Amino acid sequence: MDNKPKLLGISASLRNARWGSQDLTDSLKSLWSEEELFAFLKTESELHVENFFEAGRKSGDSFLRIYENLKKNTGKKGLSNSEVALASALWAANHTCKTDIEHVSLREYFPASGRHQKTDELKHKILGSHGMILSNPVYFGDRSSLAQSLMHFISHDAELRDHLRGKMCAGIAVGAKRNGGQETTLIYQMLDYLRCDLLGVGNDSDTTAQYGGTGHAGDVGSMYKDTYGIKTSMGAGRRVAHLIRKLNHRRKLKDTLRVLFLVMQDRNGEALKRTKRIVELFRDKIEPTFVDITKMNIRRCLACDFCPTYIDRDEIYRCIIKADDFKELHGKLISTDVIVPVMLSVKDSARSVSNYQNFIERTRYLRRGDYTLSNLLIAPFIFEEVGYGENYSSRLITSFVRHNTVISKPITAYLHNRAMLNESDVYDDFEKLITAGNAITAARYAEVSESDIVKYKPVGYILSVNKEEEDNRLNKREASIKSRYERLLEEGARRLADPISKLSQQPDRKRPAPMTTERKEQAA
Repeated sequence: MDNKPKLLGISASLRNARWGSQDLTDSLKSLWSEEELFAFLKTESELHVENFFEAGRKSGDSFLRIYENLKKNTGKKGLSNSEVALASALWAANHTCKTDIEHVSLREYFPASGRHQKTDELKHKILGSHGMILSNPVYFGDRSSLAQSLMHFISHDAELRDHLRGKMCAGIAVGAKRNGGQETTLIYQMLDYLRCDLLGVGNDSDTTAQYGGTGHAGDVGSMYKDTYGIKTSMGAGRRVAHLIRKLNHRRKLKDTLRVLFLVMQDRNGEALKRTKRIVELFRDKIEPTFVDITKMNIRRCLACDFCPTYIDRDEIYRCIIKADDFKELHGKLISTDVIVPVMLSVKDSARSVSNYQNFIERTRYLRRGDYTLSNLLIAPFIFEEVGYGENYSSRLITSFVRHNTVISKPITAYLHNRAMLNESDVYDDFEKLITAGNAITAARYAEVSESDIVKYKPVGYILSVNKEEEDNRLNKREASIKSRYERLLEEGARRLADPISKLSQQPDRKRPAPMTTERKEQAA
């Protein structure tokens, strides 16, 4: 029986050329190399341009007439710009991570008329998925109305919410300009997902671990030319597929979840005291560590040309700054399962103390040190006075997701006259966090393979690139990667409830390249 997890790819553009799923996914599964993928994307993009010409662009018809004619197509040929980016992600998920894939076009369910249709079919597809990746065009730095309709549909269906709780999601945004609002679109989209209790990730380390796929395409049929955007979309597909495959093992921890609470902004210890009182109710489920960052001496990041100072094992503190307290934090950051940044955001901020920005800056060496915090679960916890918005939940998300981490729904405790107004909601959110933390932590140790050992690529830093090449020649990175790999195996053997299978110690295997006609003739 095939028990591969399924990634549902959702295209949220009214310009979609495809509807249904099977034709597109069958085509993608038959492509064995990136060269074949890029050729396929080019051909399908050109077919989509032909669709527009045949629908009336050739004769100069209005776009409304063109659109009405396009709706008469069979939905079995061509790819819109959003679909090109999504197809790239689905291909990478299937080809590299051996994840099953399915494609959905939201225009089938939320047409331009605004009347929903066939939503039972859409619900069935979502319930059959283990994770989602949503691709949409940028509208003024935000996601499309189709994407908004999808999130509204999910948030108002209890069965869907229950199914998607703890599932993985990622996003792709296609804009008409290189800096056309793709990143803000991805951030707002992730906030939507998290609100529905999903877990969010960006694109993978191969494509510099940003917020997701970022495509650059304005004219119809032009996305296939944006190699960089396609690569980031592939990275988003690999990232979410890699994690849903590991989660599909359903492994369990036999010890207690380790949670690190980092109090970064506070007033007279108020946030620390409130957090400890809440956590006391969950003492039987977690092993908490509290660190008051506000009382630590953390100097500013110097933005060194070479960061970290050298390649070594994760356990070694490698920031050039030694004359402060960050070295003390290093061991705690790499030995935890969940990081909960804690912030007190109140109007009377004159007496508040914050080390937030210095801390975030100084984690630069951890990111550039081959994503030391990779796959840790991050859950911002904000005590926020009603009416005072410093937006720390979204700021923490956008900072930590770039560490190749997994992001959980921010927990916000609303304060008024020092009373917490939504106490029961906060407790419920902590319960969900603990459930997600156990699942993600166990998944980190499930089927450990080479794809778990990620590498930072110093894109845009020429001096760092040159130093990296020198370090690689000296095999320094190889030793550090081997150390991380062995540590994951050892911790998995110690912490998982059932032993790690022998297969877990094997590297990922890629499908062999198909034989060309010439090679077949030679073999014959």
